[in-house]
Amino acid sequence: GWFYSGDVGIMDEDGYIKIVDRTKDMIIVSGYKVFSVEVDDKINKHPAIELASTVGLPDPDRPGSEIVKLFVLLKEGYKDSEEIKADILKFAEENLAKYKVPKLIEILEQMPLTSVGKIDKKSLR
Repeated sequence: GWFYSGDVGIMDEDGYIKIVDRTKDMIIVSGYKVFSVEVDDKINKHPAIELASTVGLPDPDRPGSEIVKLFVLLKEGYKDSEEIKADILKFAEENLAKYKVPKLIEILEQMPLTSVGKIDKKSLR
């Protein structure tokens, strides 16, 4: 039988299953599936970013589609500015497919976390 968990996974050539993301965290951009974990992992490599998280927001211009919004907690020594947002956007464009690049970037003073220390995406939405 099957057990529906809401997880998205991939199976490797040896038959092992790796959990990639949750279906509720998957973002649909113009019919393309964007896994937030993949975007977060790439963006978190930016030198100014302490913690980053992406969510999908409804795209007002395309019903049924979403836009990628990035929430960022900066490392000490970096300040919220248009220059840092432009640098993060440039970094995303160099490291992600065009449809995965965040359209909105919001710098936060503190990232909301759950009781177990994970990013609380529900409160970010």
